[in-house]
Amino acid sequence: MTDDGATHATLSTGWEPDVPVDDTLARRFVFAYADRLAAMAARIDGRVRDVEGARLVDLGSPFGYDNALVLTRPPEPARWPELLAAAREFFPPDRWWIVLSLWPTPDLTELGLVRVGHPPLMLRPPAPAPAPPAPSDLEIREVRTEADLAAFEHVLVSGFEIESVGTPAIADLALTRDLLHLLVGHADGEPVATAGCAVHHGIVEVDWVATLPSARRRGYGAALTAASVAVAPELPSLLIASDHGHGVYRDLGFLDLFRTTMWEQPPH
Repeated sequence: MTDDGATHATLSTGWEPDVPVDDTLARRFVFAYADRLAAMAARIDGRVRDVEGARLVDLGSPFGYDNALVLTRPPEPARWPELLAAAREFFPPDRWWIVLSLWPTPDLTELGLVRVGHPPLMLRPPAPAPAPPAPSDLEIREVRTEADLAAFEHVLVSGFEIESVGTPAIADLALTRDLLHLLVGHADGEPVATAGCAVHHGIVEVDWVATLPSARRRGYGAALTAASVAVAPELPSLLIASDHGHGVYRDLGFLDLFRTTMWEQPPH
């Protein structure tokens, strides 16, 4: 109570543990991302550990973006050594993993991490303007069979140029059905593009957008992204954009919200 009789309440930052997940779109996204990874781990014998303000998920994948430390609230700068010590205890020494933060971070190179960058988080509001028509030579199929999954994996690995890394965790049919909605686009009978999404906490989280290098700039990636959004068009869609995809997503009606921060721990 102040001298003038006014009462000053403690204001929420929106990131306290008891704040509802649906408080903001940013909060929905970070928990959708973390919960999707945890659900994937449960289906393919991965591992999950929650620590104060973060979730650690190891999908046992050689592809670093499958294994993550996801911050679920802004950390105090002094806690970074503790968080990274927990991650290094959790992940095997030869595992490649990333740190995803919705907030700026200190320089973590002195703690042994490598900066990935600051990719933007983008939003497409519910029921936006219709997407542009898909290219006439493109056939979009939902991944339902092992053959579909093999085509999806081939495009994803080639599109991200990770052939030398190995098979990503996504190459498991147990992750489809009611968990992940994976799509593969075929042109002239050959797989050329992929995208997928998961629906959690009232948002469509779009991911795995890739196009073969030889098939880019033909609208395939945009068509697959639009088809992923169409899984639940009544909900807002969010994604973390790559440099290659940023302009494509803007053309589809996605709006830039803010830049995230990513670091990685390459395999030893």
